[in-house]
Amino acid sequence: MSKRIGVTADAASRDLHWARYWSLPERRYSARALLVAVFLVHPLVTASACTLCIGYPEKSAADVLIESWAVALAREDPQQPFTLVPVEFLKGDDSGVNIDLFLDSRTRRALAGDPSRTVVIVQEKKGDPWRRLALAGPEYETMVRRILLVAPQWQGGEGRLKRAEFFLPWFGHEDPAIYDLAYLEIARAPYPVIKRISSVVAREHIEPILNRPQYLRWRWLAILMLAHCGDAKDKHDILHAFRDAERFRLSINLAAWAAASIEIEGASAVSLIEDRYFAVPDRSDKELKEVFRALSLHGNEGRIEVRGRIVAAYGKLLAVHPEMSASIANDLLAWKR
Repeated sequence: MSKRIGVTADAASRDLHWARYWSLPERRYSARALLVAVFLVHPLVTASACTLCIGYPEKSAADVLIESWAVALAREDPQQPFTLVPVEFLKGDDSGVNIDLFLDSRTRRALAGDPSRTVVIVQEKKGDPWRRLALAGPEYETMVRRILLVAPQWQGGEGRLKRAEFFLPWFGHEDPAIYDLAYLEIARAPYPVIKRISSVVAREHIEPILNRPQYLRWRWLAILMLAHCGDAKDKHDILHAFRDAERFRLSINLAAWAAASIEIEGASAVSLIEDRYFAVPDRSDKELKEVFRALSLHGNEGRIEVRGRIVAAYGKLLAVHPEMSASIANDLLAWKR
């Protein structure tokens, strides 16, 4: 049985009777007229990529490996305790190497207790200081070797799909370092790729992200995946969580709850966002930006069949919150509206 998911710490203790959906009479906007209105309000528009992965590191460990000039496996130098010495170079060469990396006591004990473990170290540019990337067991080391081998294939239009599929077998791995890297890599994939991958991901591999507090700001991918691979109760809980967020004006992971709700309910969820967020003058900038990102995600590469309904909602957003005009214009231009 799946656990209740939500956005409040004590959601199970509340027995709230939710109001029925309500909607303002839909105001019909010509998409072209709306775009003209946007430019009148905010004529200078800069394009920006829409993403939900706020709180994620800009670079993953895979990025560091790919971009670094040199990558090596290291262990403690038997001649100089508490220092590292390379035992194998996976990238770059060992000419004139001066590692000069301190080996902390905890890592030293881990290496001493398991001869198969190493420390992955990198030098981003030739001559730069070396830095530690990860403490690696045999499986992590295998993953590093394979990343360096196949990364050249991750170029071009299909590259992002190939990259996400590469990490899929490690999704849910018992080694936290491998699990985190696989999760972050899949999270950076385009939404159509995430939808495709979600169909083969086991629910139990998503639960750690949903249940552990340290992953709070990483949960958006797990929420979106659950909208695809979860059962009827999971989908009910997603909709309930989104309504919790709306009712209590919560913004953490709001974009994910909104996007997952749109994935489940389509135009009905868009109408809810228009009525409960865009039509309300005192909604915070944070809330507006979060739900806007969810609409933009679906209008760009999600449930594009509701794009017309999203454009109509943007009309309400512009009328009540003209400060959002630049973001609206970016989407309308991208959609050639």
